[in-house]
Amino acid sequence: MERLLHVVQELSATRDLTDVMDIVRHSVRDLTGSDGATFVLRENNFCYYAEEDAISPLWKGGRFPMESCISGWVMMNQKPAVIEDIFADSRIPIDVYKKTFVKSLAMVPIKTNDPIGAIGCYWSENHSATPEQIKVLQVLADTAAIAIDNSHYQSVIAIKARQLEEAMDGTMLAIANIVEHKDLYTSGHQRRVAMISMAVAEEMGWSPDRCETVFRAGIVHDIGKIGIPSELLSKPAKLTPFEFALVKTHPEAGYKILKDIPFFLPTAQIVLQHHERFNGSGYPYGLGRDKILPEAQVVGVADVFESMISHRPYRPALGMEAAMDELLMNRGILYNPDIVDAVVNLVKDKGYRVPE
Repeated sequence: MERLLHVVQELSATRDLTDVMDIVRHSVRDLTGSDGATFVLRENNFCYYAEEDAISPLWKGGRFPMESCISGWVMMNQKPAVIEDIFADSRIPIDVYKKTFVKSLAMVPIKTNDPIGAIGCYWSENHSATPEQIKVLQVLADTAAIAIDNSHYQSVIAIKARQLEEAMDGTMLAIANIVEHKDLYTSGHQRRVAMISMAVAEEMGWSPDRCETVFRAGIVHDIGKIGIPSELLSKPAKLTPFEFALVKTHPEAGYKILKDIPFFLPTAQIVLQHHERFNGSGYPYGLGRDKILPEAQVVGVADVFESMISHRPYRPALGMEAAMDELLMNRGILYNPDIVDAVVNLVKDKGYRVPE
C-alpha cells in the first residue's frame, strides 16, 4: 500500500504523457510481481502498444485492430480481463502470443466509461491474478487517466496562453505604430531599441523569457509620448525647459497606460524606469543602481545607443563611434558597467549592427 500510494502521488504530479507511461510500466511490474507490463493507447479503431517493461520484448510500437487484441476487448467491453491460460481463451490471438513468453495476463481499461487505453501485466507461468492485483492495476489506470487528462488540459492551456500572448504582442506593436506615426522622425526607433535590448540581454546570458520581456518593453518604451504634442516631438531645435519637462512625463504616462493590464505589468515597470540612470541622475524618480530594474537599465542603454546612431529633428546621426564613446565615457556613471561591456562585446568583438 505504501508503494502504491507513492506511485499515485508521482502520477498525480505528472503533466507529461511520456512520464505517465514510464511510471506506470515500471510500477505495474513492481506492484503485481508480474514478468511484463504494457501501456496501450486507443487510436481510433486501433490499439497502440505505446510502452512496455518486460523480461523480453512484447509489442512496443505495434498497432493492432481493436477486434483482434485483448486490450481492444477490454476497451470495447469497458471491463477487466483476467486470463489464467491464454491458449484456452478465444479472445487471444494465439499466433501473436506464441512468439512471446506470455502464459497468463490481466488487463484493465484506462477510463471505464469511455476507455482511452488499457494497462496489462503478464506472467511467464500460468497464474490467476488475485483480486488485489486487479485492484492495483485499476488504481494505476484510474490515476493514469487523471494524469493524462491533466496533461491534455495543460497543453490546451499552454496553447491558449500562447495565443493570448501573441494577441497582446500584436496589440503592443499596434500601439508602437501609433506612437511612431505621431513622431515620424523616430519611425522604427522603438523596434530597433527592442532588438538592441534583446541582443544585449542575450549577450548577458539572460533566460529566453527574460529576453522576451526586455524586447516587449523596448517595443513600447516610448508609448507615453502618445500624449505629447507632435510639434514638440519633431521640433528642429533645442526644447525650452518647460517643453523638456513635458517630454519627461512620458515614462509615467506610459506606465499608466500599461499598468492596469496584468500581462503588461512587468513591461509597465520597465517603461517607467527606462530614463533612470545608474548614478541617480535620471527621471522620473531619480533612482540609482540596484533600485532600477536591470531590464530597465538595458532598455535605457539601448535607447541612448539607438538615438545617437539615428537622425533626429534637431541634429544628424552621430554615428556608431560617438555612441560607443558615450557609453564608455559614462560607464559606471550613467550606465551599468555590465550592460556597457555587453554592448562593447557585441559591437567590437562580434560585429553587431543594428537591424534596419
